[in-house]
Amino acid sequence: MIRMRRPVADRLWEKIAQGGKDECWPWQAGLSASGYGKLNVGNVPRLATRLVYELTYGEIPTGMKLDHTCHNRDRSCLGGPCPHRACCNPGHLEPVTQLENVRRSHRHNGAKTHCPQGHEYTEENTYRGQDGSRKCASCRRSQSSAYYWAHKGKRGIG
Repeated sequence: MIRMRRPVADRLWEKIAQGGKDECWPWQAGLSASGYGKLNVGNVPRLATRLVYELTYGEIPTGMKLDHTCHNRDRSCLGGPCPHRACCNPGHLEPVTQLENVRRSHRHNGAKTHCPQGHEYTEENTYRGQDGSRKCASCRRSQSSAYYWAHKGKRGIG
């Protein structure tokens, strides 16, 4: 017997706790490792936020990422296991460039004075990626050195 799948929109909306226009609408099913809602569509996992946006507004413009504006407004949220990643309120989703998304996240990450390994973010110890992201230069050097020594003599390195 062939089992017919229900329409994606039906499966999607039933997994979202919809609230008021300005409230977050948390995803109530499976989450990705980074905390985003996910739904299988034709055996391919898709992010719930992308599906919500596409069903509500249409295609996400090429080269754009979805930013959770609810996260940007919440000054108490400093990232990490952020509850806003599970928000599926289409009014809280805005397509922005990767650079703008990183800039907005710096409202929260910019307040951090040390990297996760405890190195201080100073002018001399901060590396800026092409996307505007901030990285610890000490950790970057350590990772490069570890890679070098792990691969020394292999593929012409060293």
